[in-house]
Amino acid sequence: MNVKKRPLYKQLKQELIQKIERGELKPGDVLPPERELAKIFNMSRMTVRQAISELVNEYVLIRRHGSGTYVAEHKIPQGKKLKSFSEEMRLRGMLPGSKLCEKKIVLSPSANMAAELKSEGKLFMLKRLRLADLEPMAIETSLLPINRFPSLENRNFENESLYEILEEEYNIKMTKAQQKIEVRMPTPQESELLDINYTIPVFHFKQVTFDQNDTIFEVAHSVYRGDRYEIETEIYR
Repeated sequence: MNVKKRPLYKQLKQELIQKIERGELKPGDVLPPERELAKIFNMSRMTVRQAISELVNEYVLIRRHGSGTYVAEHKIPQGKKLKSFSEEMRLRGMLPGSKLCEKKIVLSPSANMAAELKSEGKLFMLKRLRLADLEPMAIETSLLPINRFPSLENRNFENESLYEILEEEYNIKMTKAQQKIEVRMPTPQESELLDINYTIPVFHFKQVTFDQNDTIFEVAHSVYRGDRYEIETEIYR
């Protein structure tokens, strides 16, 4: 029987994946140059380039122009229960953090903003860069009706959890949320804040969050790195 051999580039792909799984190549490690890999595996540089390109397209590896090709960091799965970013990261054994990008009172919200929150009057807008083990992970922008949360704009959100403040000081408990998720390419500002190449896609979450009285208290837009985050779900028949 004539058994067809796998193409050389696929063999190299598998070899590199196995090295990552065995821990011989760890997240953040830089790969040797293509010329050196070609010598190590006795393959042409074209074969090596094809294997590397496919692993980059599959987000197993990351190319950084002028720096080299690196093993991608492990992806963080989105949990199946409603949690804050801080809770989610702690659950994964990571240290959550924030950098404040912007906070302000929106004096004249658009009709769309008011309709989404089912609220009239001023809104509080909070935009933060969310960190996991000091690494940029997501950009979160929250909108809340200021008449329900007086003086919220005076808090320091770099070291505090928004949801913990709402629960402890305003007696608000999040009970459910509606999410819409899309995959798109990052804007130049998002690419810069998340420290990713503009070719890496992002997840955009729009979340409407409800309290214990089934009342909307927040509309949030979050942009997560596609190379560090993944979505888990269960489906039944």
